[in-house]
Amino acid sequence: MSLDQTRATVPYRRLATLFACVILVALSLTWTYLGMRAVMNVGGSCADGGPYVSAQPCPDGAWMISVAIPVLVIVAMIGSAVAGGLSAPNLLVPMWGLLFGSLGWNFLEYGAFSGDLVWGWIVCGVVFELMALPVVLLALPGRGGTKWMPPTAPGTGSAGGAWWWPAYAGLAVIGGALAIWSFGAWS
Repeated sequence: MSLDQTRATVPYRRLATLFACVILVALSLTWTYLGMRAVMNVGGSCADGGPYVSAQPCPDGAWMISVAIPVLVIVAMIGSAVAGGLSAPNLLVPMWGLLFGSLGWNFLEYGAFSGDLVWGWIVCGVVFELMALPVVLLALPGRGGTKWMPPTAPGTGSAGGAWWWPAYAGLAVIGGALAIWSFGAWS
C-alpha cells in the first residue's frame, strides 16, 4: 500500500453539502421565526385570495413560512445524512430544539408580555417550549449530549470533534443574516 492510499481524502463535496445545509437550516429557521412574528402582529391569523376573502389579509413576508418549513425539514434530513458520514453532529436535533424554542418564545412574548394576557398563546408557548426541552436536556454535559453525534467515521480521519460547533455557528450566522436581509427585501 502506498502512502497516497493510506492518506484519508477530504470529502470536499460532502463538506460543501453539509455547510450549505447548515446555512439553509438557519435561513429557514429565521424566515419561520420572522414570518410568525409578522402574522402575530396582525392578530395571529390571516388569509389572502380564494373564494372566502378574509377581513385580515396576510402581511408581507408571511408567505415565507410556507416555503421555510418544508425546506427546513428536507434540508435538515439531507444534512443529517451527510453529517453521519463525516462524524459531524446531525442537524435534526438542533433544528428541532431551535424551531420549537424560538416559536415557543414568540407565543410567550405575544401572549404574556405584549399587553393583555392571551391564554391561548401562552399555552401554545409552554407546549412548544416543552417540545424543545428534550434537546436542551440532551445538550447538557453528562446527559447524553454525544448520543446524537456519531463516532468518527472510518476513512475520514479524526473529523469528529469540537470544531463542528463553531463551524455550525458561523454558518448559522451567515444563514440568519441572509434570512434577515431577504425577509426585509421581499416583504
